Amino acid sequence: MKRLLLTLCLMTILVGRSFAQDVSVSAEVPDETVKVGKPFTLDLMMKVPYGYFVEWAEFGYDTLSEQVDILRRGEVVRTADADSNIIVQQQLTLMTFDTGFVTVPSVGLTYARSVEDKFRMKAYTDPVRLHVSTITVDTTQGYKPLMPPIERPVTAKEVFPWLLALLLLVIAGFVIRFVLRHRKPKVDENGEPLSGPSIPAYDKAIDDLASLRQQKLWQAGKVKEYYSSLTDIAREYIEGQFDINAVEMTTDDILDEVRKLHFDEQLYGKLKETMEVADLVKFAKYTATSLENDQAMNDMTDFVNESHAHYMDMKAKEEEEARQHV
Repeated sequence: MKRLLLTLCLMTILVGRSFAQDVSVSAEVPDETVKVGKPFTLDLMMKVPYGYFVEWAEFGYDTLSEQVDILRRGEVVRTADADSNIIVQQQLTLMTFDTGFVTVPSVGLTYARSVEDKFRMKAYTDPVRLHVSTITVDTTQGYKPLMPPIERPVTAKEVFPWLLALLLLVIAGFVIRFVLRHRKPKVDENGEPLSGPSIPAYDKAIDDLASLRQQKLWQAGKVKEYYSSLTDIAREYIEGQFDINAVEMTTDDILDEVRKLHFDEQLYGKLKETMEVADLVKFAKYTATSLENDQAMNDMTDFVNESHAHYMDMKAKEEEEARQHV
């Protein structure tokens, strides 16, 4: 039994060697002395008998080794010689930035006895040893001044797309201006211009606060964005509800104007505390606690609800007094 196994192994080795003798590969460079940073070529070649299948490497990577980069990959050319052998060739353009002796590593090229043969074999090229020299500098010559960039005249072909784009932009501007000037506004039965429905300041503020709460900004680490949105909602509400130019005001100016509305101190304090904490977070890099973040939302919601109720009560009293004086 051992003799049979030994015979089979020996036959396999002999058959493999007979296959290898029919296949040859090579990797050649035109000159084994190259310049650092200068491209050079490597010619790869594989010769196999007729009927063999060559699975050529795609070289999808950018390097052959840590020292050798691939710049370009030439076309894979397949030909046949006088003995009907198949010859596959490709030229690689390489470059190295190391100096001294650099080795282009072996390249493994895959083949099989036929396309249907699933047993793939590889033949490796010999490594190529290169001497990479630096660029020679003639130190006997004096330094030459730097030359400015060479000015090249602009051609009409280069200018035309920009002129066309500018012309189209001007035409579009005239068209938009003409349409806006001659567009007839929509009017009601009394001839008054119609405007789109406006959302009451209170309703908008409540909706915006609910949306901000659902976004969970401060829980996601976006504390500054959270307080910016919260104070923007407050400013828009105060401006729309009480006719105070809060959007353009500083926090101190807003608080001064709101105090004139005669809210109770507890309600005023909720707005003041929230606005001041927001300024600290936005401008002084203050780190608010989770409790402060949650309290700010609750206080702002209370301020909107209670100030609106106070406003409605005042309006009702003013209307009642007006009716009594009629």
